[in-house]
Amino acid sequence: MYSSIIRRKVFNTFSVTLLVSCLLSFLYMIRSVETSVNDYKLAQGFILWLFVYSLYVGAVILIYANLVSVLIELLRNKFNLNSFTYIILHGLVGALTGGVVSKSTLVALCIAGIAILYALVDYWQMTQGDESRSIKYILLVSLLPIVCSSIYFATISEPLPPFTAKDAIASAIDDHSITSKFPHKSGKVDSEEKGYYITRETRAKKITRNTYSVRFIEKWSKDGEKGEYRISYEITRNSLTLHSISGEEPPYYNE
Repeated sequence: MYSSIIRRKVFNTFSVTLLVSCLLSFLYMIRSVETSVNDYKLAQGFILWLFVYSLYVGAVILIYANLVSVLIELLRNKFNLNSFTYIILHGLVGALTGGVVSKSTLVALCIAGIAILYALVDYWQMTQGDESRSIKYILLVSLLPIVCSSIYFATISEPLPPFTAKDAIASAIDDHSITSKFPHKSGKVDSEEKGYYITRETRAKKITRNTYSVRFIEKWSKDGEKGEYRISYEITRNSLTLHSISGEEPPYYNE
């Protein structure tokens, strides 16, 4: 008996956690769409926040809500409480907990709503004769909003702009302080520092789609002394890899 109760409570924790986290993530992403200038990869953002909220919501329901629900169910069995009383007791305990912890009426009402949702799912499953069939229905109800929300955010997401050579060069320059003096686009620039005549050149070559090889070439001369220093990166939209360093580091770096 107790094993079946625990199994039911744990499963209901999973389903209610998904429903509540889906709602919270959806509201967060809607607010993000209204305030953000770049509406890219919204579906991925929705799934990410769904996972984050699930960790917190799931922990609270698993540890605290299940304990309370088991105690209420024991009272129901002992005093033969009806369904309305069973569900309302969950809501009252949720409201009391939310009010004590947050001192906020709104939070108390929200937690009461979550507790009532949990009680509804729990009581419905409790009264079903076919456990496997009820689990399928609950899973469907839990997962369907997530699928629909993901499709919605994928539909309204803006397509990512092309990743250009200029973007690749900007990534490399942001990554390394040495490269900050190089041209921020393909080309050369001449300068004089500490008596050295210096030529700095930036080169960008497309390797594959959204992948570039970016090279920084620095040549210097002074009183017949010459040298060359090269740094090469392989860059994609989401990654930057140092490919090679060759030549002699300019002496004025350490002067």
